[in-house]
Amino acid sequence: MFANLNRNLLKSIMLFDGVFSLTTAFGLFAFSGPVGTLVGPHATSAIVNGFAAFFVLWGAFHFAVGRQERPLPAAVRVGIAGDALWIIGSIAVLLLARDGLTLTGIGLITVAAVAVADILLLKQIGLGRQQRAALA
Repeated sequence: MFANLNRNLLKSIMLFDGVFSLTTAFGLFAFSGPVGTLVGPHATSAIVNGFAAFFVLWGAFHFAVGRQERPLPAAVRVGIAGDALWIIGSIAVLLLARDGLTLTGIGLITVAAVAVADILLLKQIGLGRQQRAALA
């Protein structure tokens, strides 16, 4: 299993990101009220549902790219740029809107930003491997 994952890291991480994003979207749609309460008073159901809608699009994009035999580098770069923007946005929220977050909300945003950073790095590693393999 790990040999296959390592052999096609880029395809695997893109598929994982797609499935995880779609699962997250479902959870946010299903539990928008409780999630909003956990995050903070400014996280209304409408805002949580907006994030859920974003995750549907983000997940569908990653799933489509990950299903390709060799994911297109330009599409992967879009995913990497989106991940970077997510991390920057998370840091901005933690710095500028901290008073509107609960301790749980701060924790959730922090954990999500670290997870996205990890996924971003795996995408970069996978893209580098794919490009080196194409040159060989």
